[in-house]
Amino acid sequence: MRKKRFFWILLIFLTSSLLQADEPVLKYENYHKWNPNQIRFLGQTTETLPPLWLDAQPELPTRHSSVVAAPMQIRENQPWTWQLFPNSLIYPSYLAGVNESRLGGVWNYDEELGWMWDITLGGRAPVLRYGNRSTLFPEGVQLDLEGSVHLRLDLENRMDMDAQDFRFGLPISYGNKIWQVRTGYYHVSSHMGDERILRLQSLGIDPHRLNYFREAILFGFSYRLRPSLKLYADADVAVSRGEQTKAWHFQFGAEYSSLYPTNEFWGKPFAAVNILLLQERNYDGNITVQAGWQWRGSHNQVFRMGIQYFGGISEQYEHLAKREHKIGIGLWYDF
Repeated sequence: MRKKRFFWILLIFLTSSLLQADEPVLKYENYHKWNPNQIRFLGQTTETLPPLWLDAQPELPTRHSSVVAAPMQIRENQPWTWQLFPNSLIYPSYLAGVNESRLGGVWNYDEELGWMWDITLGGRAPVLRYGNRSTLFPEGVQLDLEGSVHLRLDLENRMDMDAQDFRFGLPISYGNKIWQVRTGYYHVSSHMGDERILRLQSLGIDPHRLNYFREAILFGFSYRLRPSLKLYADADVAVSRGEQTKAWHFQFGAEYSSLYPTNEFWGKPFAAVNILLLQERNYDGNITVQAGWQWRGSHNQVFRMGIQYFGGISEQYEHLAKREHKIGIGLWYDF
């Protein structure tokens, strides 16, 4: 009953957020010939962007008599240049992706497992771009660097280290204002926590460790229905793998998150859902649903706080055989 109530609350929250979102709509200026440089924002907006974010100049109403151009219009034909350490990501991390590299922590409760603290320590940083210099809607080709450790503390047993997954990756992305694609390489390996091993041994239980690791090539695609509403799909194939590790992982989802910087301290709502399917479990997987409040900075960094529901195969690869149903409160920071 509590799970159904949670999903109804989330659905009402997401629907009301979208209905109240008064932002430009992504459309093509030239309907007869597809050209990524002619993508514009159409529709009225109440946002006023700080000078640091202006990639635009005010324009007159468009040729469509029923549509008025937004006060701030994306500037066309920005020159593409080489940039070391650009100021934003072309393909941001998935908000509800529990295996993505970021800083964050969720205090979770599972009816069978009790209280746990799932923590992500890491991040993703842009390294090199050939493209424009937009922070709000970057375009071009970009190389990023990511790394993180995903660990779990058992709050029912003196905060013992239960398990940890280590991840390192080199994603490459390409995109414009409407769509983005990514590929690249990542490595992930799972480890059982030493304190869990000692505790199980003291109880006379053999703490069999699963030697799980993946060396994988990933492929992803995302599409913006509106500036703040995105759909995505992702697949990766392991070219080298460990114990009980199969080749394919698939994930897809949707997220609503305003791309405009936060006005003062008020923040804005966000909501996201992510589904991950694992070949190791015959394409069974897990679903993560998040909703809450976010603050976005002038360099596209995002701090979020909210609630999270996680259901399905454990996010810790060391516990691949387990199913979890957790509800928690989380803090996340992407930069």
